[in-house]
Amino acid sequence: MKGIAMPVFSDTNVDYGPSHNLRLFRARVPMRDGICLNVAVYLPRDAAGPIPAVMEITPYTIDHAHGDGQFFPKRGLAYVVADVRGRGDSEGDFTHMLINAFDGFDLAEWITQQRWNDGRVVLFGGSYTGMNQWSFLAQKHPAVVAASPAAAFALAIDIPRGGVPNIFEYKWAACVWGNAAYHQSGIDGGLWAQEIRQAIEQGRPVWTAGESFGVSQNEFLRKSAEEPGLENWSEYFASDEQLTDLDVPILTITGTHDDCMPGTIYHWQRFEQLASNSALAKSHLLIGPWDHAGTDSGENSVGELQFAEAAKLSMRALRADWFRHILFGEEKPKLLSDRFVYYVAGAEEWRANPSFQAATKDFMDLNLKSSPGKNDVFHSGWLTPDAVDSPEYLLTLDPKDARALDLELIPRPSANIDNQLFPPSYNSLLMTQGGNDPTNQIFTVTVDGNGLIYHSAPFEAPVTMAGKPKLSLEIIPDQPEADLSVLLHEIRPDGSSIFLSSELARLSRFNTTAQGSLLVEERNVIVLDDFRFCSRTIAQGSRLRLTIRSPWSAMIIPNGDGLLDHPEVNLRVLHSKDSPTKLTMPLGD
Repeated sequence: MKGIAMPVFSDTNVDYGPSHNLRLFRARVPMRDGICLNVAVYLPRDAAGPIPAVMEITPYTIDHAHGDGQFFPKRGLAYVVADVRGRGDSEGDFTHMLINAFDGFDLAEWITQQRWNDGRVVLFGGSYTGMNQWSFLAQKHPAVVAASPAAAFALAIDIPRGGVPNIFEYKWAACVWGNAAYHQSGIDGGLWAQEIRQAIEQGRPVWTAGESFGVSQNEFLRKSAEEPGLENWSEYFASDEQLTDLDVPILTITGTHDDCMPGTIYHWQRFEQLASNSALAKSHLLIGPWDHAGTDSGENSVGELQFAEAAKLSMRALRADWFRHILFGEEKPKLLSDRFVYYVAGAEEWRANPSFQAATKDFMDLNLKSSPGKNDVFHSGWLTPDAVDSPEYLLTLDPKDARALDLELIPRPSANIDNQLFPPSYNSLLMTQGGNDPTNQIFTVTVDGNGLIYHSAPFEAPVTMAGKPKLSLEIIPDQPEADLSVLLHEIRPDGSSIFLSSELARLSRFNTTAQGSLLVEERNVIVLDDFRFCSRTIAQGSRLRLTIRSPWSAMIIPNGDGLLDHPEVNLRVLHSKDSPTKLTMPLGD
């Protein structure tokens, strides 16, 4: 039987796929010390002449960026991605950020020497490759004309946070162990929780859990646990002198559920203070309702929390459009209508202001009031407009209390599948603290003497929060040091919970009574004024819930030695008309 020839019409549109009209080639690019980086270059096959290049240097191996390589050439831009030295197929030793700045300068220099480049480079990336852009910018290569750092990590601001020891860097080291990337096994929360539990039971430092993943103690990891304060990490940041008069426009991006939102804002505020006026005039800070991965994917959900369609953006397209605006004078993306653009969840709309601070229009004080008897989620204290006398609460922080670690052995299914680097597949107090698991109440409802809970009355009308909350506490401790985790949620009329903000703090660092220490058996006034930025309209009928608890869990530890054999801490939390114990909420439009 003869086959039947099917007609092909001349107007048939054929989809040739994302790699159509694309050219990829690899190169070994020498740095100033002779070490070669492994580089992939993506170019459009139909370029009429030299074009600008988008540049990224990643520790996660260059093939993970193939999607970016397929995208940018279709927008008339080359894309150049390199393995960080010591990672992937690049030579040398991986030294965790220190050498990045010089390698970034040298790679930009190599790009400008290629015949396909027009002498201009823009920087791109997120997380680690958001952070290292600030190091590249500090070198002030003349070819670098724009940068777009997303979720830009900052050591001792994001993790460790608040001066509280943390072993997450060991977990991240398991993700980038050797030359490959271990995004699944290296950061499997269930595996880590079991290894940490075993280390505790055997009396070993918790950081030895990393040995099962091939991670051995080194100076960087030791310092991340033993010296968590920002003052110990200045060599990992560009200096003020290097950033002064920086004349490169910035589009920086983060999310209200992004672990690296505090770091992104820190980098941005330094840029605002030090950069040239001409660069500032073209720059933007964008905060969406996203988690860490959402700053790249633009998905409009975090875990089980869903946002409106307006929250869903094509982040590649937005950044490419902004690059072309800077490079070629094309129209700026309409979303970037002012210097600071942010999404207000609940109201489900984008708003803009001339500065980060201008989003906060006023403040609302809610005083902490105790209730008689035991404090828990069903017998809580209160957040009230008026300060009144009420009994003190006793909060006990016990390093050997394993309840948080027990919870972190339990899977936490999530509807969000776009977050490969920080999958919330298990309960995690660290990830809850960072907003990754916004509807999970497990670390509040189980405090049972390990924390304090306060609720406001139901709101009679919607109220928009925009800015950083602040918590003032008057305490009497029985030990010279203590750590607290503070969580702030909206509790809806049906009892469901939505994460708003948080803070993690070693209390001596925030003591206004005696800076740098706690006065034992005396009154100390603690002011926590660097909460995560929040932007949400609290619904009519919803309440605010404030949880104050021990932060000690699988990743957050009481002491840099990695041992739990430390005395428990008892904090007496005072409530009176004359006490400064209050929560201050920032109000938006």
